[in-house]
Amino acid sequence: MLRALACLMATAGRGHDYGRDRALKIYFINLDRSPGRLDWFMAQVAGMDVATIRVPAVDAKLLPEQELERLRRLSSGVNSMSPAEMACLLSHRKAWALVAEGDDDWAFVAEDDIHFSADAASFLKSDRWIPAGVDIVRAETDLARAELSHKTWGEPAGHELRRLKSAQLGSAGYFVSRNAARRLLDYTERHCEPADVILYSPEDGILGELVVLQLMPAFCIQDMWAQDATVGGSLTSQIAQDRRQFHRSDPRSARRRGMAKLTHEFWRVGRQLVRPFRMALLATARQSVFKKVPIDLTVQSDTQRAG
Repeated sequence: MLRALACLMATAGRGHDYGRDRALKIYFINLDRSPGRLDWFMAQVAGMDVATIRVPAVDAKLLPEQELERLRRLSSGVNSMSPAEMACLLSHRKAWALVAEGDDDWAFVAEDDIHFSADAASFLKSDRWIPAGVDIVRAETDLARAELSHKTWGEPAGHELRRLKSAQLGSAGYFVSRNAARRLLDYTERHCEPADVILYSPEDGILGELVVLQLMPAFCIQDMWAQDATVGGSLTSQIAQDRRQFHRSDPRSARRRGMAKLTHEFWRVGRQLVRPFRMALLATARQSVFKKVPIDLTVQSDTQRAG
């Protein structure tokens, strides 16, 4: 752990003159009715020597229908958001507001069901390892292949930093600058999509407007994708369950059916057929690399094992 921290300091972003050698604040989102998740998260960060601020999550069950309708009008309709997904976005907005109103240049936003790798604490000790001109650093993985810049933006503690160029799932762990938090708040005054779409989609989110880096390997992963996921336990994703139920039975769902579904599938298959040629072209031109973002949870800290 000490070696990783020393390496982080040695590979600080050049020209980044506003970083400070003090731990970043972690703003973690947690529902009042999910005490098991709260206990899990606090056990994860115990011993990290970081400041944790609980952000009470917006409860979809308490959102009035008028607010849901307002949010639907802001949505593109592509994602046909369930009430739980809308509440998740509103919860992230609460975290962004705290970051935007704070005095720190950077903060870490987390959801309460993530698993941390053993070296996570090293990256939370300071923001000096984050290069200048960056807005967001995605620290999690969904274990899917991502399109990333061929250029590396740094290698703190042996982890690569590459610019994220493709849409990725999950909004459970990311560093966000104060300026980016303000821009996210402004953007979501006019747009309503799932939080991960807002953060990481080049089509329906803000990815094309901000500099977003991916940390490789990642140091956190959401429970649903973790190898030792607590299936059926207190960390099981309620949003995923609510989304499935919403699309199965709620008449407000815009789930594609009939000819619309056939058309969507036709173009989806077409994109899949073209994708290998596009990937080869971009890789040959040294514009992009296509990699699965790994994470190593096999070696955990004493604190994590005890938790």
